[in-house]
Amino acid sequence: MEKMKIKLMDSLHDSELDCVAGALGCFKEKSSGQIREDLMAFRVGHSEKEYLKKVKGVMKNSFGRGHGSVGDQSDFVFSLENVPRSVTLQLCLPEFLEHLQQSLRRAKPERGFYTPPEIANSAMGDRTQRTMEYSFKLYDLMTKSGIPGEDARYLLPLNTRTNIQTKGNARELSHLLTMCASEWQMMPDVVFRVIKEMILEAGKNSLTLFANYAANHELLAWYPSSQLYAKRNITMDNLIALNGPKAKNGVVLLGHDINPAITRQTLESGVRGREEAELANLKHAHFEFLAAMSLACFHQATRQRTWNQSVEPIYSAVRADLRWGNRMYIPSSIERSNFKEEYAVQHKNLMTCFRELVALGIPESEAVGVVPHSLVVWDWIHVNGWNAIHAIGKRTCKKAQLEIRRVAWRMAQEIKRVAPIFDGFVQPQCVIYGKCPEIDGCGYGDRMKKK
Repeated sequence: MEKMKIKLMDSLHDSELDCVAGALGCFKEKSSGQIREDLMAFRVGHSEKEYLKKVKGVMKNSFGRGHGSVGDQSDFVFSLENVPRSVTLQLCLPEFLEHLQQSLRRAKPERGFYTPPEIANSAMGDRTQRTMEYSFKLYDLMTKSGIPGEDARYLLPLNTRTNIQTKGNARELSHLLTMCASEWQMMPDVVFRVIKEMILEAGKNSLTLFANYAANHELLAWYPSSQLYAKRNITMDNLIALNGPKAKNGVVLLGHDINPAITRQTLESGVRGREEAELANLKHAHFEFLAAMSLACFHQATRQRTWNQSVEPIYSAVRADLRWGNRMYIPSSIERSNFKEEYAVQHKNLMTCFRELVALGIPESEAVGVVPHSLVVWDWIHVNGWNAIHAIGKRTCKKAQLEIRRVAWRMAQEIKRVAPIFDGFVQPQCVIYGKCPEIDGCGYGDRMKKK
């Protein structure tokens, strides 16, 4: 079985020094470049202890007093290998971290699954392993029979191993760590361990950047993130109860607001004329949706970092599925195939495995790794006018995965319904750009030009 590897691939030449020089540059006549050279000379002429004392004093009185932009001047790039998908779901939640993730279609059974020690050493250890392994067996059977890999992958559990490259600064990495330690979370232990190891790696040459000075770990100072592993989300519960039944095909428009100063003509100037001033104005148009989607789809949606999102806690979705049996997403290719029944049975087997593990005394946060990507959660999404053109243009492209493409098309339909000035602009990227950016396009843009 492959082991997890957390590697700091790259960082700014000396992130700590860059942050300190930048902080001092705000209050001195010298530029940060000159201050950096002075600090480097100081380091050569003094002991490491004296240098660290000086650096720590600057960090404590800047970043440590809540001046988060000081931490923003750092940069760290990580390669995470063979971590479970439960980890990457958490990594992708903060909107100011950036990621390039291996597709779930590249998952291989020989890499094995991550299994928490509490489960591996329990009476259900072998059975849990066999249940997860059957997902790969069924995945293999479906793909060999012609089911697209992007559809067959839905039954793979969150314990499935994957790779991801993640980039972020000290402020957002500190946010990520604090999220994991929050009393309001039921964080899988593996998630916490991986993120702590990332911080340790980043801190080896940046000792003062990740110290806890209190104000630099103030939750209210961070841009809030959606919380998949939250213990509860009362607002989401209310929202789902009030609006879930109204959703047509899993999407409901909750509200919208467009200033009358935004007109068809200004849209034309922004999109066709490439006037960025007009494109910036579109950020002040607002559309709010509640959308039901699988965990696989949510993972893609949450990486669309310009969307503001709040998600139903995964534990609430699990309980709803165990109680009502109505939280399973089945791709249309499987719905039409002979695998439909076996797909549904395997989804239920994985969910039953979760329930029995919890009954055995395993914490929900550790049992959650057996949950399949086919589990449906509700996502509260805010898009602005620019998202309506750019992000929805990307997600309605035929190259996008089918589920998120359908969600994006439904959002596009609602936007055009309540804001007719967007008709013709809320389209796949080939229509918006005037040309297809893909290597092998589908011809949709050319067909639209002829109409």
